[in-house]
Amino acid sequence: MAVFQAETLSIDSDDTGIALLKLDLPGRSVNVLTPQLLTDLDAALDYLARGTGLRLLVIRSSKTSGFLAGADIAEFAKIRTSAEAAALSARGQQLFNKLELLPMPSLAIIHGPCLGGGLELALACDYRLVIDRPNTQLGLPEIELGLLPGWGGTQRLPRVLGLERALQVILARKRLGAREALHWGLADALAASESAQREVLQELLSRLPQRGKRARLGLPLSTWRQKILESTGLGQSILLRTTRRLLRRRTWDDFPAPEEALAAVETGLDQGMTAGLAREREGASRLALSPASRNLVGLFLLREQSRKLPSEWQQPIRPLKRVGIIGAGTMGAGIAQLAALRGCEVIIKEINDDALGKGIITIENLFRKALEKGAITMEEYTRAFNAIKGRIDWQGFETLDVVVEAAVENLEIKKKIFADLEKRTNESTILATNTSSLSVAELQKGMQHPERVAGLHFFNPVHKMPLIEVIRAPHTSEETMRVLTQWALALGKTPVRVKDAPGFVVNRVLMPYMNEAVQLVAEGLGVDQVDGLMRRFGMPMGPLEVLDQIGLDVAAHVADSMLPVFGERFAPNAAFRRMSESGWLGQKKGAGFYRHRGPKHWVNRDVLPLLRAEAPAHLALVKSLPLAARLQQARERMVLLMVNEAAACLGEQLTESAVLIDLALVLGTGWAPHRGGPLRYADDRGVKEIADTLSALAGRFGPQFQPCAELQRRAQEKRPFYEH
Repeated sequence: MAVFQAETLSIDSDDTGIALLKLDLPGRSVNVLTPQLLTDLDAALDYLARGTGLRLLVIRSSKTSGFLAGADIAEFAKIRTSAEAAALSARGQQLFNKLELLPMPSLAIIHGPCLGGGLELALACDYRLVIDRPNTQLGLPEIELGLLPGWGGTQRLPRVLGLERALQVILARKRLGAREALHWGLADALAASESAQREVLQELLSRLPQRGKRARLGLPLSTWRQKILESTGLGQSILLRTTRRLLRRRTWDDFPAPEEALAAVETGLDQGMTAGLAREREGASRLALSPASRNLVGLFLLREQSRKLPSEWQQPIRPLKRVGIIGAGTMGAGIAQLAALRGCEVIIKEINDDALGKGIITIENLFRKALEKGAITMEEYTRAFNAIKGRIDWQGFETLDVVVEAAVENLEIKKKIFADLEKRTNESTILATNTSSLSVAELQKGMQHPERVAGLHFFNPVHKMPLIEVIRAPHTSEETMRVLTQWALALGKTPVRVKDAPGFVVNRVLMPYMNEAVQLVAEGLGVDQVDGLMRRFGMPMGPLEVLDQIGLDVAAHVADSMLPVFGERFAPNAAFRRMSESGWLGQKKGAGFYRHRGPKHWVNRDVLPLLRAEAPAHLALVKSLPLAARLQQARERMVLLMVNEAAACLGEQLTESAVLIDLALVLGTGWAPHRGGPLRYADDRGVKEIADTLSALAGRFGPQFQPCAELQRRAQEKRPFYEH
């Protein structure tokens, strides 16, 4: 029987004294904690606190998508003062305190995402039942947005999981699946499926009213490790000191969120929960206005917006469900697996049975790894794998909606493939190349229907990298671009539309950066020093690690293909060619800048003489600097080359806006997300300062640092890249 009804939730009660609170945010596919839901929950808790005869409160979601995906991120973007941020934190804290202090015990039933504020709500309940589904995740990912758990998470999670485990969830952004949540003590019970939930729930409902409210007296100390490390002030102090030392070594520069979160946890342990909540509010008020949080929140909202079709495209667009892939190598296999998982029927073609067999094995391994990680079910694995057919002939290609060519990076080979495709497919089939550097316009030449030819630049590994560059060549039709953009969204990727040009956007910006990284090693810096500088800056991998991953032969090919756009500014570093010719190709051959053995790698010192064979003219100038100044200058050289090239891409209108260039670089390369992308970074430092610094570097190191026309123009006009 319904006893309370609001816009975003309702409460039912039965004769046994059990109240069921159901969350259902209208107009959203998932529940998030909007201001309206917070208001409704506050009123519902007031009602429950007054209720008599209630023995148990059960909270669950009415949506099949999941429990609660966290706070509404758009609300953080509206914060303008530290007082507003503190007030928002206080509101959530007070609300969940009210839930914790209800006279009856409470149980949260969790399926799907239970993240951020959603988990903080569940932590305020006395008990938690988790349903074992592949998409069930429990975590506090606020640090990914430059924030901290601000609604009691830094205080309640250690009291449920223990200190060490809580720090892994808060600081390392670890997300727990259903079974791990049970093993760690975050869940009190596990239902193997939705159908099994009723039996588990009935058993819980018979016990929980008698067990009553759960006391929160301190850390749980439920394992031997916790009893040894966390039962004394000394042990806790050692854990906190070790964590702080690791944070200083691993946290990006100019990223304060992890330290603020750790301080809130420490305060709660030392001084009690009330003081810990106050410290949490203080941290929330500082972080919400930090440049790191502003940039991360902005990127999150931009990515969400980019996943929606433009309003003018809302008319029906034909879906692409029958897919052909040419080439079963790393990229082709990855695209085939992704398309099949997203419901497509796939034909993957190779030149012979041996190559096809290797490709099918690669695809099967991708599915098995996804299954082992719990990312897919056995049913999904079987359905998707059976949707992929391998061929060495053209049978079935006349029925396809789209073909993605992922063959070797050789223009003549690709031209022949596209000529064959035009004969073997119907006139409505879209033909896309996955080239990373070759001209799509060249592939259109001589074709009867060039309007259906475009580029789809996926990134490796396909199942992880969120970006697809959708490339428009001179004759590509708007209809083709619309359909491919929609398909990229259907594949779960973020599409960025770019103009056909050497390197497109991502590789165009990356090549000068990686070129300079090799130059720095030639000047005497260590391989690990160069990579360490950029990891501290915020990159997920250093530039030399990236080169080893993509292969020095591939890098040399991409660099050569971009000579027309770079002109006299700089030529590819000769080390690319020397390393390629010497067999130091990187990870795929076991050695490049690093030696590789499984997941481990260490600096390959044998390659250093090859890199330092020719002393640069400015070597004496560089070596005259103290080490700290030399390292700072090295970082400037790598970072500002990317900023300059990103500005040049904007000036050449390779994309529609600075925002899309930054989005492409963050999603395609992991470009220091807390800095917002190279053009946002330029705005934060000041466009004129960037231009002046580049000019000074050009005087010392050469024309590659000369600020591009777009950057000089904006510096003179005092005009930022972001107009608001």
